[in-house]
Order: sequence, then structure tokens, then C-alpha cells
Amino acid sequence: MKILLPHVLIMDPRSPHHGQTVDILLEDGAISAIDSELKAKGAVVLESARGRLVSPGWVDGRARSGEPGHEERETYLSLARAASLGGYTHIAVMPSTYPARDSRPHVEALQQATAAMPVEFLPIGAVSKGLNGEQMAEMLDMLEGGAVAFSDDTASIRHPHLLQLALQYTADLPTHIQSFAFEQSLCPSGQAHEGEVALSQGLTPIPSLAESLRIQRDLMIQDYAGGHLHVAGISTAEGVEAIRSAKALGQTVTADVAIANLIGSEEDIRGFNSTYKVLPPLRSAEDREALWEGFLDGTLDLVVSDHQPMDTEAKDCEWGQAMFGAATIEHAFGWYRHVNPSHEALERWINAVAHKARELYHLGPCVIKVGMPADLTVFALDGSAEASYTKGVNVPRWTQNGRAIGTVLGSQVSGL
Repeated sequence: MKILLPHVLIMDPRSPHHGQTVDILLEDGAISAIDSELKAKGAVVLESARGRLVSPGWVDGRARSGEPGHEERETYLSLARAASLGGYTHIAVMPSTYPARDSRPHVEALQQATAAMPVEFLPIGAVSKGLNGEQMAEMLDMLEGGAVAFSDDTASIRHPHLLQLALQYTADLPTHIQSFAFEQSLCPSGQAHEGEVALSQGLTPIPSLAESLRIQRDLMIQDYAGGHLHVAGISTAEGVEAIRSAKALGQTVTADVAIANLIGSEEDIRGFNSTYKVLPPLRSAEDREALWEGFLDGTLDLVVSDHQPMDTEAKDCEWGQAMFGAATIEHAFGWYRHVNPSHEALERWINAVAHKARELYHLGPCVIKVGMPADLTVFALDGSAEASYTKGVNVPRWTQNGRAIGTVLGSQVSGL
């Protein structure tokens, strides 16, 4: 099968064709030709791509599915359709399902269930059995079965010795350990960022210290144990500075920021709209500014959707009873572009979601040049995604200014 993307602008700083407007010919799931004007007899011409931008396929570094256990929140199919609408060809899926993804059969079941979908699911396995933070799961077995990394998600890794063992165990393996930057024991009933808004609304605070304390602990353990530590969910200025300092010292550490923390702030929770009740919480405007600075200068490696779809029962209730999380995977790019439409920010987005995420998950290179696999995202720098495929009712209403047009993954074309 031949597919032609006509007159597209290549956005890929690692490509020899970066910044060029060209035709791209795909054949048998790979890029077979790139030129200013191609005549491809028998090719399917994707006219909806004409005049748009194209980059290597986007990889979401952290998302969640309700399936198995909470299919009313999200199924594999609805997640795949939502991710594709958002421009992603790969999604790293957290293990916090019911049951938890803490064994090789669970990893293989996810792969089998999603094999025919237009988005590749990247299984993240649990660090501990049942995500209970006590006994280490069979990580090597899961890695051999297809897991790409290990995390206990927002349950975090409570016991320092478990994190030490996990880092030492995986130190020589092509994987990493993710630790969520939150010391819950410091604020077990915390509901919102410790700031003026939480105080005025009578909400139990989540101080920045809860993030800093956990990051410092985990960085000290990594320095002692070795291995690759990925700190998930940086949301404060102090957190950014801690990662910056660790990298300057040469530690093997990477970090990410959730799209909600780059876009929103504590002001969004006025009025008690539980859609904006997320973890880590939406912080101050000053914290958000520090997050942008840290992402643009490379201190924070990834921006992730942190997609956490919820049903009405989980969100349509009093703030204190509502569950944390927002459904974000469909609109992350549009929100990002609205807040920062600069060319620098665009190139940083592409570098993060098209390249850095692949490096983190050991997916191999994906560069737009002849001979590379057909793994592409076609997008626009204006407009907004009007459709919605997620089952999550908790989609924030931030303004968008950009959208994915469609994706190509091998021989599968979605949205074009």
C-alpha cells in the first residue's frame, strides 16, 4: 500500500528535511521517498494533510485506562481513539488498574487486547505487588514480557528500601523506575495547593514541601543505589530546582511535568469545579512560570498528558469526596500552544514528545527521513479538537490554539 502526504511542512529538528515543505511517500509501512513534488502512481493521497505540519509520532509518557476494573471510566478502545485524536501514536499506560498490572500475564494481556489498535500501548509495570508498597513485583519477568518501565503510580514508593532495591535490580537493564513526587504522609487528607485559594475556600492544603521532601529522598537513594530514576509529576519551583541540581551533579535522573500543571493554576479551583482537582494539585502562578522555564531549558524532559478519566460518580460530588484527575489526552497540544505559541516552545514540544519520550522508553529513533518506519503525527497550529472520544467526564475547558489532524502508524491511518 502506498500513501502520499502532499505538501507538508516537516517539524523535526533531527531530520535532514527539518523546516522543508515536501511530499512524503509511504510504502509498506515505511518512508520510501521525500521530495518537493512526488508522482506516486496508485498511491492514496491524504488531502487532509496538505498544508499541515508533520513530525515523528507523538509519545505520551503517562496515561491511564479504566480497563480493567473501571471500564465505565475508559476502555482500551476509547483511550486509543482519544489518544489518536490528541496526536499520539504511542501511550505509556500506568499499572493502576484493577487488578494492578504487576505480573507478566497482565502485561501480555494488555498487549494482546490492543494489538490491532491505531495507537501502540506501552505497558508500565508495577514496582510492588498490588501497588501496596511492600513486596517487589517480578520486574524482570514483566520486562521480558513487554513492560517498558516500572511505577507504583500515585501510590508512589513509600518504603525507601523498596526504591533502593528496585533501582539496583534494574540498574543494568534497558528500563527505569518512576517515582511520583509526593509525600502523602505529610498531608494525608490534602485537597488543594497550599495557597491563598485553598485558604479562602477552606480546603485542606497540599504544601510544596510534600513534593520537595519526596524528591530529595528519592534523589539521595538514586545517588546511593544507581539505576535510572524518573521523577513523575513535578509541579513546584522547588521541584524544578531540585532536578536541575541533580542533573548538574551528573545523576541519572529524568523528570516530567503534567500538562495540567503547565496550563492551570490554583485560580482554576475557585468555585469548587472538581474537574480541576488533580494530583499534583494546580499550583501558584509563580510555580507555573518555573515549570515553563524548566521545561523549555530541558531540566524537565517530558510533558505528559497524565490522563486520568473519571465517571460522573467520581467527580459530580462535593470537592472533598471527588477523586483526583483530569481527562487531558485529547487537548494537551492545543492548550500548550495557546499558553505559549512561540517557535521555541513548538520545537521543545516536538523534541519532548517525539524524541525524549522514545529515549526514555527505549523505543529506538524515529526521524523523518527515507527508510524510517511510518510513524507520523500531522497537526495544525490553530483551531481546536472539537470531537471527543474519551469516556471521562472530567475534561478541563482551557482555551485551545492548535490540534492534531491525524496520525500514521505503519499501515494504519487515523483521522486523515
